[in-house]
This record gives sequence, structure tokens and C-alpha cells, in this order.
Amino acid sequence: MEAAVNTELDAKRKEEQAQIDKIQSEHCFIGHPFGIGIVSFKFFMTSLTSYGMSAILIYYFYATSPEGLGLTKVQASQMITLNSALGSIFSVIGSYMSDRVFGNRKAYRFVNFTGPFLYFLLAIPGLGMTGVIMQYALGNVNAMICGSSLYTLMGKLYAKGDKRRDGAFAITYVLSNIGAMSPVVAGTLAKVAGYHFTFFVLGILGALGSLVYLLFEKRAFGPIGMEPDDPLPPAQRKKAIMYLIVGTLAFCGFLAAIFLSGVATIANFSNTVSTITLFLPAGYFVFMYKSKKTTREEAHKLLYIIPMFIASSFAMMVWYQATTILAIYAETSVDLNFFGHEVSPTIYMTLQAIMAIVFGSFITGLWSKLGDKQPSTPWKMGFGTMLYGVGTLIMILPFQLYAPGVKVSPFWLVAFYMVVIIGEGISYPAGSASASALAPAAFATQMMQTWSMSMTAGASLSNLASNFYKEGSETIYFLLIGGSTLVVGLVIVLLSKKLAKEMGFSKQAA
Repeated sequence: MEAAVNTELDAKRKEEQAQIDKIQSEHCFIGHPFGIGIVSFKFFMTSLTSYGMSAILIYYFYATSPEGLGLTKVQASQMITLNSALGSIFSVIGSYMSDRVFGNRKAYRFVNFTGPFLYFLLAIPGLGMTGVIMQYALGNVNAMICGSSLYTLMGKLYAKGDKRRDGAFAITYVLSNIGAMSPVVAGTLAKVAGYHFTFFVLGILGALGSLVYLLFEKRAFGPIGMEPDDPLPPAQRKKAIMYLIVGTLAFCGFLAAIFLSGVATIANFSNTVSTITLFLPAGYFVFMYKSKKTTREEAHKLLYIIPMFIASSFAMMVWYQATTILAIYAETSVDLNFFGHEVSPTIYMTLQAIMAIVFGSFITGLWSKLGDKQPSTPWKMGFGTMLYGVGTLIMILPFQLYAPGVKVSPFWLVAFYMVVIIGEGISYPAGSASASALAPAAFATQMMQTWSMSMTAGASLSNLASNFYKEGSETIYFLLIGGSTLVVGLVIVLLSKKLAKEMGFSKQAA
């Protein structure tokens, strides 16, 4: 009887592997598997909604009541980066749950059902800060269940050594940035119809993206990602789910207690969370490195992706300046008059999306043309990070050239975005693809989540830096941020040959 069961299981595994091999060999979406098309559409819709919300959320936070919440500008900036930091902490749990309890597909399916409500909660007039708290709570529950499952599913559409992998991350980067042109529309809509109506429209778009993914999920992935990569025994899975529920309720109760009692404020809680998230990735790298489930070869390569992680964190610190301090600067200090019409400051987020499409497409084509002669992945990461630093240093000039209160030319922000977006187009796909390629087999989703924490580490650095931001001190502020980022990128460039060799990319050009 046991032999018959084993034979049946072997036959099922062979059948599933045959389906996986067939999916991985597909070339029906511009040379890539069909699933990349579905993932790209999902990225496109997600970027429409998330960029649209990001563009107006900080203005909603500090707009006067009843249009907004009436927070101070510093509090508004801290609320933005706080949510990102919390998401990072809870996504670590989500990546563990995805790898060991739910599997990538089930975890991401849940998020597709609940995701649109992140916008609908903000669309309800009268909820105010309560609606924001509920939205933050739901977003972090999603993070605790899903983690970085979508990026992991992308990686699983390719066999080991498939050279199309880098191209897939570049494709989704470009397509997601097409959706990122939504900020100017969202900003204009908010100005005309109000913030709540704009959040409702974004929720409808999010629901459309989820619907398409759910309809084509089975065709796109087949058996890929249906089971956890490193499953817990069934009894332990149930315990893990119970601990997740109890822990979530306990944490919500804790937050309610400290805020209602006045023990915590937005500023000190935000700073505390930001500090924690700076150390969290280091702990997770150590955990994966020392795990018995990580082979010595995997562990060795893992060490050499850490410098790239640090570079990405500094680059993201710059990026969060664009969504906080520079977003406020765009509204208060930049001439927004365009041929006699006042435009929304969110136009700059749309402008950077257009640049991302143009420069991203050019860079992707350049790497394809260069083939084996293209720069190594670490070199791309380092040079792209250097450009983030240069872009920030450019912003010193208007503060030196113009008196406070003078509305400056929009071309200063245009120059900032141009340099930074070129850096992003070079470094972002390289970093994501390398994390996918070097992920230990037992930690596929957790590795992608750990890599994505570079974004949150950057948000945390930006949040901590914002405590030192004062009007009149902009030159020193941007000099420290831009200079440190430039130096970190330069170090990676200088070490790129060594890093490429130790990461197993020695065949790449240095």
C-alpha cells in the first residue's frame, strides 16, 4: 500500500514538474513566459494606484480640515515613512508565512481580495485619522500574510541560469512606471473633486488589477508556488496562523493604549520604528546565513550581496526625500504656473514616471545590445547609487542662489529627477534580479523580502534625517545626504570585480 502511494506521489510530482518546465520554456510575452505578462499588468495597475495615492497622501495629511487631516508638515512626512517602516517589519513575518505556511500563490491571492480596500477606507468622508489607522492596519495585515510573494513568483517563472530573468525585472520596472504617470491625474482630480473621491477612483483601478490577476492566475503559474517552499508540519502551520492572529490583535491593542494614553506621539513612535528597521535586515541576513537549510555555497554568495543592499538603502533614502521633503518643497517653493494655469505639484511624480519609461527602456535595450559585454551587476548597482547622490547634490544650488520665499524655476526639480531616475533605471533591476538569483532555496520569498527592506531602511534613514531638517539649513541637509550616498556608490563601483566574482557573476564584464 505504501509503495503504491509513493508511486502515485512520484507520478504527480513528475506531472507537476512537466507543467513547470513547459511554463518556464514559454516565450509568448515578448520572449518571456505568459505569467510575466500577467505580473506586468498587475504591476501596472498597482503603480497606477499606489503612485496616485503616494502623490496626494502627504498633502491630504497636512491640508486643513475638512479637506484634510490638519497635521503639521513634519508629522505628515513622518506618517508616510512610518507606514513604510511598519510594512517592512510585518513583511518579514509575511515572507516567513508565505515560505512555510501559505505558499506564494495563496498568500498573494488573499492580498488581491483585500488590496482595493486600502483605498476605499480613505474614500469614506468623516473617518479622518480613524480611516488612516484602519488603512494602515489592513495594509500591514496584508504584509504579514504575503511578504514579497509576487517577486518570488516572478523568479519561479524561470529555470536556474535562465538569462531572461534580468530582462523580466526590467520589463516590469518599465511597465510599472507607465502606471506611475498617474500622480498628475490624481493631483488634478483631488484639486477638482476632493481627496475622498480620488481615493475611491484609485480603489476601482486597484480592483480591476486584482480581477485580471485572479482570472489568469492558474493559466500563468500552473502548479508554481501553490505549496510552501519550506513547509511546516500541518499541526505547526495551524499554530503559526493562530499566533499570527493573536499577535496582530495584541499589537493593535498595544498601539491603541500608548497613543490614547499620550505615551507615544507620531514623532517618537516613528523614530523608534525607524531605528528598529535599520537593524532588522542585518538580523535576517545572519539568520539565513547560519541556517542549516542554507548550503555553504548559498551562504558564501549571501555575504557579498550585503554591500549592494547597503547601497540600495542609501539610494532609497534619497528617493524618500522626493516623496516627503521635496514634495513639500514643490508645493511651497516652486513656480507651478504653466502658461497662466496653476498645475498640481504632483506633476513632478508623473514627470519622473515618464523619465523612468524613457530611460528605463533605453537602458534595457543597451544591456541587451551589449550582451556579455555589459557592466557587471555590482557595477550597475554602484554607479546607479552614485547618480542618486549627484541628484541630491544638485538641489543644493537653488538654496544657494535664491533667497527664502522666492519661487524657483521648476527645472531644478526636473534636473534632480532626471539624474536620479537614470540611477534608478541602472540599479533597481540589477539589485532585484541579483537577489532573486542568489536567494537560498529554503528562503526564496524571505530573501526577496529582505532585499525589499533596503527600501524601508532608506525610508527609515530619511525619517531619522527629517528630524534634522529645518528651513534655512537645506544646504547642509542635502550635502550630507547626497555626499554619503555618492561615497557609498563609489565604494561599490571600486569593489565591483570582487563582488561579481564572489557572487558567481564572474562571467559578467567588470
